[in-house]
Amino acid sequence: MDFRVLSMLYLMPLLSVVVAAGDIDSVREGQKEALSPEESMRRIQLDGDYEVQLVAAEPLVFDPVEITWDAKGRMFVAEMRDYPLGPANEGDPWLSRVQVLYDEDGDGRMDKAETFADQLDHVQGLLSYDGGLIATTRTQVLFLKDTDGDGSADLIKPLIEGFNPKHSQLQVSAPRWGRDGCVYFNNGLEAREIYPAESPDKVIGVPGSNFKWNPETGEISPTGGKGQYGGAFDDWGHHFYCSNRNPVMFTVMPYEAMLRNPHAGITQNYEDIATPGADTRVYPLQITHTTSDAHAGTNTACSGLGVYRGDLMPELRNNVFVPDPSGQLVTRYRIEPKGASLKATRVGDRTEFFRSSDEWCRPVNFTTGPDGAIYICDIYRRWIDHARFFPEEFVKSHDMREGETHGRIWRIVPKGTKKLVATVPGRYHAIPESGWVDMPDESATRAAFLDVSGDMEASELAALLTLHADDPWMAKMIASVSAKRMGAVIGKVGESFLDNYSDVRAAAVRTFAAGAIADGEEEDVKALLTLLQKEPGRLLWWKPSLLLGLSKLSGDHGDAVREIEALQSRIDEIVADPAAPLDQRLAVLPLLATRKWSAVEPVVKTLLTSNASPELSAATVALVKRFPATTTEALIYELLPKAGPEVKRDFVTILTANGTTALRLFKRMETGEFPAAWVDVETRWRYQRGEGEMTDLARKLFGEANSDRAAVVSSYLEAAKNSGDPQRGRQVFAAICISCHKIGTMGVDVGPSLADIRVKPPEAIVSDILDPNRMFEARWSAYLIETHDGRSFSGLIENETSDAVVVAMMGGARETLPRSEIKEMKSLDRTLMPDGLEAAISKEHMSDLIAFLLGR
Repeated sequence: MDFRVLSMLYLMPLLSVVVAAGDIDSVREGQKEALSPEESMRRIQLDGDYEVQLVAAEPLVFDPVEITWDAKGRMFVAEMRDYPLGPANEGDPWLSRVQVLYDEDGDGRMDKAETFADQLDHVQGLLSYDGGLIATTRTQVLFLKDTDGDGSADLIKPLIEGFNPKHSQLQVSAPRWGRDGCVYFNNGLEAREIYPAESPDKVIGVPGSNFKWNPETGEISPTGGKGQYGGAFDDWGHHFYCSNRNPVMFTVMPYEAMLRNPHAGITQNYEDIATPGADTRVYPLQITHTTSDAHAGTNTACSGLGVYRGDLMPELRNNVFVPDPSGQLVTRYRIEPKGASLKATRVGDRTEFFRSSDEWCRPVNFTTGPDGAIYICDIYRRWIDHARFFPEEFVKSHDMREGETHGRIWRIVPKGTKKLVATVPGRYHAIPESGWVDMPDESATRAAFLDVSGDMEASELAALLTLHADDPWMAKMIASVSAKRMGAVIGKVGESFLDNYSDVRAAAVRTFAAGAIADGEEEDVKALLTLLQKEPGRLLWWKPSLLLGLSKLSGDHGDAVREIEALQSRIDEIVADPAAPLDQRLAVLPLLATRKWSAVEPVVKTLLTSNASPELSAATVALVKRFPATTTEALIYELLPKAGPEVKRDFVTILTANGTTALRLFKRMETGEFPAAWVDVETRWRYQRGEGEMTDLARKLFGEANSDRAAVVSSYLEAAKNSGDPQRGRQVFAAICISCHKIGTMGVDVGPSLADIRVKPPEAIVSDILDPNRMFEARWSAYLIETHDGRSFSGLIENETSDAVVVAMMGGARETLPRSEIKEMKSLDRTLMPDGLEAAISKEHMSDLIAFLLGR
């Protein structure tokens, strides 16, 4: 069940949350008047011996979202004046512009503004380049240049096109120089196919990926990662970026490395290094009364991420700073090595680097100035949420642009610093290729990771894999350069690698073995099979992983085949022995997938009818999923009546994933043999679309959701006010919600987190449950994928490359599907949670569920 509970909804950089449909009262208006720049400055608190200074304010600047400096030291400001709804009338000119600010009297505060470029479409990102500016807008990346010296851009040249986001919170952003001389951009979450403006036939696919542009050649290349609004490099060329609920993400592996070995199984080259949760709590000074109450300690609008790269405050150098405008704050992170990757550690004891009690203060971007100071863009708006996330009647009766004639730019410096002249040229912005330094000594592991190359001998790679045995990124990088010699590499690992179990080591053994078999190089396969001669006959911890990798081994391999057969017989003993260690049984169970179903069926039946542990039952069901539903159907029906809730849910999912078995199940439900309530709402929705026998039967069994969702929500609002029974609500959650959401130890995280649900208004929770698709971001769009062998998958696209797609499905399962196996993949234009949950939750149950969710 895909609750989009208020502030958990992923809304851009410039937004926070959703509200009960049509419920104007749920929008708390809070502070009704703007504060003067001076009063607002007094409301700002900083963590450390720093002070804030006012650089510019209205009427000199409106709605600033990005600043940069050119080689002459001029400050350019992107004013996103279109936000949130654009021009009032269709055909009116766009409202965004780029201004140049001057400090003519040298007192540190700007006192003159000139318009450099006007009537731009939602300008958001700026970067100094070739005597002009690169500017990101809603649909284009532009080059702006003043060629005649009159102070305004007379050259406005499109560089990259193909963008068409649903709204301005999802647009391309954060142009930044990389150490390779290319300009890197955040995807914005919706860019898929883009092209050089001068060569529209050269379309480049960048689905779910940031990208870079080479100024010398005009080439566009995907770089991996999923940045939304805000990105930066540190002194060592590490690329950081953020999205609403993900404060710091980092590109660990070069994109090219992820793709160079198709059998390495690498589908993601970036990592969340500040994982959302307890370690990334935020502490706003003031509750923001917009469309929700407090953050309850979570980010909902991470934006404008920056890295401090100045010399004025050396203690902050290479720290990452993440603004969150819906909390009026900026969080500081210290970056530290973590093997081949990095980790971001929050700095501040229940406080923030920057936070304000002025509810209109909206810090949206962090920049290092050429003077070494920190510059914060404050768009300063009353309503920071996009208008599309407010009730329609509220939008009609309120000015959603309130504050549009305001805007502030703040400077942060050490306490006692005299006013700085803001127009001093500086290397950081003016000269992109400068400022890079070698890796620090304490990042030796990462340096070794980046030094991994295809020129290394198999023995060298094996030694490196042994040395960093528990580093998943090192294993990936070594696999990426080991094409056609993966067997030789894993066959030469040191004994210390094989001494102790870890998930990383087991995955490496399986990956390298499977890769070697897929490559099919005879000598490499022989090198791989030498592993089988290590203590023959003993099923050591790594041998099940090796056997999984060898599942597609073919040909005459003599002694190796006999050893495999001996181990297979040992597997049967372990699976059948209730006294065998659980870890060992779990390790060998997946190996049964290589056998015929007739041999596996009795084992499955025994395990699922005995008093097996939950872990073993789950692994057994996972084994069943490896076979076609049409093959396992008979046993599933035999076991269904006595199956426990979780196994029953998984069995129904197996049957409904295949059109043939789904139809037979629905016919049994029609006769009353099984209850229709077993089918989850997403599956109901899927089979009610289309025409024919299946559609008619699904509509008959499940009914159709009321198209008037506002009316449904309204009819349930009274239930939100009732006290309810939390224990019964727990049962409702267990029956309906745990396949996509988690509270405590119950459920799995597939949809948005429920971490901050306890501060949400009950009415808004009702809306999120019953009208889940009124608005959502592209990343939460459900996809339906059908394979050539008849399987059907419905879920979220977690990652994708040119070779494969990773699908996250209800229940927490993830499937990596090679594109060669995909027959059709289409967006369902909704979340995993369809409309119509009122059919499964009565009003009384809704009261109980809310009582449980709110901890009453």
